[in-house]
Amino acid sequence: MAFFENLGFKSHPFAHTNADEEPHLADYYIPPPFFDAVTGDSKNPNATVVLAPRGGGKTAQRRMVEAWALSNKVLAVTYDRFEFGVGQNLKDIGLPYHLRNIIVRILITYLASLADSPDLIRQLDKSKKLTLSFFIHSYLGDMNGEKFQEVMRSIKSIPQRVRDYWSKNIGLLEPLINILLKSYGLDQIDLPDLKQEEKKLSSSYKHQLEIILEIIKMHGLHSIYILIDKLDESEKTGTSPERTYLLIQPIVRDLELLGLNGYGFKIFIWDKILDYFRADARPDRISQHSISWSRENLQKVLSARLSTFSDGKIVKFAQLLEKKPSYDVDLAICLFANHSPRNVIRICEKIMAVQAEMNSSSKFITESGVDRGILLFCEEITNELYGEEVCRDLKRAGRELFTINYLASSIFKTSHENTSRNKVTNWQNCGLVSQLGTVSVAGVRRPLNFYYVSDPAMIRLIHEVVPLEEFFKDRWVECPHCYTDNLMDINLIPDGNEPKCFSCNRNLF
Repeated sequence: MAFFENLGFKSHPFAHTNADEEPHLADYYIPPPFFDAVTGDSKNPNATVVLAPRGGGKTAQRRMVEAWALSNKVLAVTYDRFEFGVGQNLKDIGLPYHLRNIIVRILITYLASLADSPDLIRQLDKSKKLTLSFFIHSYLGDMNGEKFQEVMRSIKSIPQRVRDYWSKNIGLLEPLINILLKSYGLDQIDLPDLKQEEKKLSSSYKHQLEIILEIIKMHGLHSIYILIDKLDESEKTGTSPERTYLLIQPIVRDLELLGLNGYGFKIFIWDKILDYFRADARPDRISQHSISWSRENLQKVLSARLSTFSDGKIVKFAQLLEKKPSYDVDLAICLFANHSPRNVIRICEKIMAVQAEMNSSSKFITESGVDRGILLFCEEITNELYGEEVCRDLKRAGRELFTINYLASSIFKTSHENTSRNKVTNWQNCGLVSQLGTVSVAGVRRPLNFYYVSDPAMIRLIHEVVPLEEFFKDRWVECPHCYTDNLMDINLIPDGNEPKCFSCNRNLF
């Protein structure tokens, strides 16, 4: 803690990479241009799918929708925890699985939030109170205090003061139903009547959602938003886009559900599922938005975070440096972050960890701290994304621009080009390498495909022995047309060929 205070911060500004763990997120959140389109009209909500890469800000946006809901008469219900029974597979997951879980979370969010105003339920007419009692018996009847608190923790839209209230007023092993019925003046229901009502209710979960909305609207709320997140983090989905899509498929294919009056389904999901979504569902009927971060917007994110944790005294990372380098360090951090707010945090955390290790009483960040911290991040992120073998092969290649001919003859030295071609195909498939048109090479009759390593972290790793200041002098070219950062040594381009932007493929000069 003393290290960060020496630098001018109240606490560690880069301690968390998970938006759910950030208590001050609202103070430095930079909304995307379409944020208002995602929240929509609280009186007439619609379904929305928000796509982004991992670390692209999906959960941060979900949290801001939760905050927006509090002041717009919306009951926001977070659904980001997916539990499976023994032997249950994703193919076994149907719409009833999701709707039952959603109804449980709606009831808990609604009932928990009324802890300060129990009379609002007591004021309901007899019919509505009986219906609510049936719902509590059917969905929460077998839940004890421990399970209730566990579910409450997973519903991020429930305020902390409400969680604290219930943790004090219900024992871990105490049946939840007894506390709820007593707190809200609701009647116990006899078992035969309950079974009969459950049979009636089970005929349509969607109808149940409509009934619940009617009750909630009586307390002045306009609508219910179901905020679905972290689909790719469950035990069954892992790193697979296909399995992630299978989990959400029953919901996104049901247009009747997504168009349910008074409900806004907001699905925050990994962008790798897009091909499955387009092929299988009806994306033309569901509003879609993609979160993308330019380097300039990442710099705003970094500046806002620094300012929040320093009471406005620090707005640029460069202010922390002992000596100003020839390159813009804030710009460099956001470039290596490669369009990811999470990576901005990870890079800065690595830099500070390196500096603290070198000198824990330092009041500045040294140039070597920046260089080593960025290099550590680059090594970590590339191994995570592409694997050690791919990273090792590209480091052997020793350059960010190459032809298959060059790899076969000068690097891997195989008699047949197919070995190198297969490697390049693999690099392309994992999104690490892009084809940059063709080039003419002296002594070769036909043009050769020209390839570019498009991840800045991998390019830095290829040239890890080159000091960072020198690295930028040699190979940082911003496209004058699309403003994309191109990290490439143009001296590697064969004579007679124009340097082209890897993004728009237009000439860089």
